[in-house]
Amino acid sequence: MTFDLTPDQQALVDRVRAAVAAGPTLKSLQALLQREAVPATLVVEEVSVADASLGAQLGFSALAGGTPASLLALPGLLGSEAALAAVGHEHPVRARLVAAAVALGVGRAAIAHSIAAMKAAGVRPGPEERAPHWVIADGATEVEAARMLTYRAAQALDNLEAVAGDLAARAKEFAANAAEHAVAAAIRIEGPGGYVRDGLLERLTRDARTLTVILA
Repeated sequence: MTFDLTPDQQALVDRVRAAVAAGPTLKSLQALLQREAVPATLVVEEVSVADASLGAQLGFSALAGGTPASLLALPGLLGSEAALAAVGHEHPVRARLVAAAVALGVGRAAIAHSIAAMKAAGVRPGPEERAPHWVIADGATEVEAARMLTYRAAQALDNLEAVAGDLAARAKEFAANAAEHAVAAAIRIEGPGGYVRDGLLERLTRDARTLTVILA
């Protein structure tokens, strides 16, 4: 089985990226969200690369039939565990897919940030101990594996396969752990200077840790 995007799926991803670049709102993104699990997962993942909180709002509000109020004012996911758990109780399979998609976005954001930091610092392949680039390679591999498992779970849900629930649970757990590992690798690359209050890596750390404990 391949997970290459179809032309329609790639066009959807391109539209989401354009919307995010233009300064997204929940309403504008909701217009791009589709009922089918695979395209919905793609949309939530792409939004979450830029903002995990917004990605979670988008995905979970669609399941709840509105927007959980406790998600609206958060700079990240920390503190939203109760609201997400409530939605997950009503829609366990789809909720876990949303959480997995958000985790993929967090992991991708951490990896992209690290690569940019290494390029800016002139880090090159080799036995560099100060900025060990191989930890990012490991993190990127883990996130990519999580993507394949998440897309497989979404396909199973769309195809009404009996294994969809089990796959979604595995995808959520694996993607959340992959995101946490990717963020930890990013901090190792940048060092303490990259982990500043209200900085990107601090927010990604909080988001990744929240994703590992919700919908367990």
